[in-house]
Amino acid sequence: MILLTALLLAAQPAAKPRTPVRPARPAAIVSAPPNPEWLMGLWVAEADKGLQMEGCASWMAVFYQSDGHYLHGETTGRWKLAGNKLEKRKLVYAEGGGDEEQEAETADTAKIVRLSDNRLREVGSDGQATTYLRCPKPETPVAR
Repeated sequence: MILLTALLLAAQPAAKPRTPVRPARPAAIVSAPPNPEWLMGLWVAEADKGLQMEGCASWMAVFYQSDGHYLHGETTGRWKLAGNKLEKRKLVYAEGGGDEEQEAETADTAKIVRLSDNRLREVGSDGQATTYLRCPKPETPVAR
């Protein structure tokens, strides 16, 4: 009987070593690409996020208006977003105090990375990155 059991066990295929089962990785969270409607509003640099509770009045705040204008501190200009490429052109005024605005000859370009609905990273052409948070009170004007 023992001999029969030993023969049956010997005839069994060798057990394969068990491969540990790894838990599935959660899918990467992919936010929607940036678009002009999403970008419109008041954004403050993450480094100044303490100022968000004070109405986002900060020199680092950027206000992207629906008419294509932007305000950033004392700078005004026009903005355009195509894909993830943001182009900003400063507006300059005629000498002598005229009200006629003209776009600057050159544009500043940056890559916009949408981190979430209320957070973005702007990477300038020089590689410098700034993270911005959407201001919870968009009706608050930029500091002047």
